[in-house]
Amino acid sequence: MLKEVTEQIRNSALDLGFCACGFSQVKELSGDKNALLQRINKGYTAEMKYLENNLEKRADPRIQFENAKTVISVLLSYSPQKINIPSSYHVSAYARGNDYHEIINSLLAKLLIKIKEIIPGVNGHTSCDSCPVFERAWAKNGGTGWIGKNTVLINPDAGSFVFIGEVIIDKELEYDIPLEDQCGNCTLCIDSCPTKALVEPYALDAAKCITYHTIERRTGEIPDEIAEKSGNRIYACDTCQDVCPYNKGVDKTLNRYFTPNNYVTWSDNEWENLDEEMFEVHFKKTAIKRLGFTGLKRNIDLVKKKSLPLQ
Repeated sequence: MLKEVTEQIRNSALDLGFCACGFSQVKELSGDKNALLQRINKGYTAEMKYLENNLEKRADPRIQFENAKTVISVLLSYSPQKINIPSSYHVSAYARGNDYHEIINSLLAKLLIKIKEIIPGVNGHTSCDSCPVFERAWAKNGGTGWIGKNTVLINPDAGSFVFIGEVIIDKELEYDIPLEDQCGNCTLCIDSCPTKALVEPYALDAAKCITYHTIERRTGEIPDEIAEKSGNRIYACDTCQDVCPYNKGVDKTLNRYFTPNNYVTWSDNEWENLDEEMFEVHFKKTAIKRLGFTGLKRNIDLVKKKSLPLQ
């Protein structure tokens, strides 16, 4: 019976457009909590002080959600299409379409409705970056992928260009078996990182990461040692994913929700003449709005001043 119910939920998730769905039993993730503490103590989380908060809640969903029994993890592909980008300014693939938070949260709400039809009386909570949860760890535990040496979840079919969401419910289901790490001896992500932010396999130093500096550092100047290596990136960096063999030959039809917006095909002149009013019009429904006009303009001006090619 549990297997049948579990598969009904999995099929419902796939029907909504998620490319993978996995189930794991709620427990305390003490290993992941200790790993995060080690990263914080080493300074690998840079100025992201919010990661130091709610460690116990992150490690155990039962603290936030009474009677939590099962984490249902889902992946949504944003695997980028090959498109002609005429500009010198580079925006990460995940920010080319509309804000994934809104899209995934809408789909998770629909999935929870379906779960309640399948399991009458169930209580559940949905999340996509909206509460302190070890999302990658739960997705790994649910068999949807493994954590690569670039610290990103990798699904064997969809690759790593995926967003993660979860539904936490108060009923037990049949649980999936975690996948074995399939990175093998490959170190392409580590070798290709422009700033050597991947300080060792499975360890990212955010203080060296282009994505951190072009998004999380919303005010102030980007350090010269990062700027010199950031090329023409004005919003995040995809290098460690671009080189990953598991992102080669991915079925692009898995990406059903993230059509590139018109700014992806802007000219250099359009980027350089961006003003605050244009920013609100073009980016209000995208992840880029989080950076704000001032931060994006700073990044554009930095690339323009240094005239650096993408590295």
